[in-house]
Amino acid sequence: MTENPKSSLKRIYTDKLQQMQDAIDPQAIGILKRLKENDFQAYLVGGGVRDLLVGIKPKDFDIATNALPNMVKKKVPYCFIIGRRFKLVHARRGEHIYEIATFRRAASAEELESAADNEQLFAEENFFGNIEEDSYRRDFTINAMFYDPIDKKIVDYCHGLEDIQACTLRMIGDPVARLKEDPIRILRAIRLSQKLNFTIASDLRQAISDCKEDLKKAVLPRRREEWLKFFRLPNVDLALIELFDLGLMEMVLPSFHKIFSDEKSREDFLNYLRQFHFAGINFADTGELFSAVVYAYLLVTRPDGFNANNLEEDEEFFLFCRDELGIFKAELAMLLKTLQFMHSFKKIQPYKQKGERRQYSLVHNHSFEYGLKLSILSGYLSASELLFWLTEKDRFVLSEQN
Repeated sequence: MTENPKSSLKRIYTDKLQQMQDAIDPQAIGILKRLKENDFQAYLVGGGVRDLLVGIKPKDFDIATNALPNMVKKKVPYCFIIGRRFKLVHARRGEHIYEIATFRRAASAEELESAADNEQLFAEENFFGNIEEDSYRRDFTINAMFYDPIDKKIVDYCHGLEDIQACTLRMIGDPVARLKEDPIRILRAIRLSQKLNFTIASDLRQAISDCKEDLKKAVLPRRREEWLKFFRLPNVDLALIELFDLGLMEMVLPSFHKIFSDEKSREDFLNYLRQFHFAGINFADTGELFSAVVYAYLLVTRPDGFNANNLEEDEEFFLFCRDELGIFKAELAMLLKTLQFMHSFKKIQPYKQKGERRQYSLVHNHSFEYGLKLSILSGYLSASELLFWLTEKDRFVLSEQN
């Protein structure tokens, strides 16, 4: 008897997940076991399962269950409930937080009307359902798969496995309706397609073009989170070009759109982004990452140079940082302080005349090392100047070790 193609595909990918069992966080498995021991359904879900299936080690493992939040808190140690709009449970294990969500479903019109009459804020997000209903509420098919690493079981209602095999990013449901429901999915689609090297399904690609104006409705904090993920992509240049080509950059990053509209400016900017890795930028540090992006922007938009002391009064620059990228004041202050600090790198002779204590203080200033990274990124220092400061840094490190 011929095996059902879908069953065969599920078996193949179940075997692949078992081969990647070592990549699954044992703490997450422990939480799953605790829920299952109390007769609840419990699965890894979303991006963690997706990444395992394409051979990427996940950074986070989200958990979905039919246990209500209060019951999760009761049965799983060290848990607390968060959120008003979308009630979740966070389980703390050491310094790591694991997110546990109860299966949800779409609310009926009658239920929403009743909730409104009773002034229940965000009620549409908190109608609990079953695993199948929960899967259809997710964004992309490849994010709607559930995996039980204990029973070695994949649950896939939305044909995510088929799209994984075909390297296709497909929206669940009508793409236009789903993008209008949450416009941030537009950015997520571009980012995921680049991260996974997947092709965006034709109907989704058309919907992105049709809904680009809706992207302006996406709130700034969520756009900020997407930009951070964008700039952490190893191929961020391709992702930004895609944003430009689809007319999305003009909607939410008009300053970048202006850069990308000029071929030379675009190439200069992308070259700086490609150098992030070589400059030693700490991608985990949001302030450092954003600062490097802004510095690249300054180098391209102000080719004749700029005075760091005057940037605080530059309204165009300030609005770009705040309203387009969502940069916090403290993060921007870090960059401005570093740019001001970098002027001292050109004053080697006055530095040599300082006492040992003042030299030590300068080299150990937080802006010193970060300033060196930006100098490498931009070529701000000559080879001899850079060598001098790197030697000074090593000199004080060795003196501390001795």
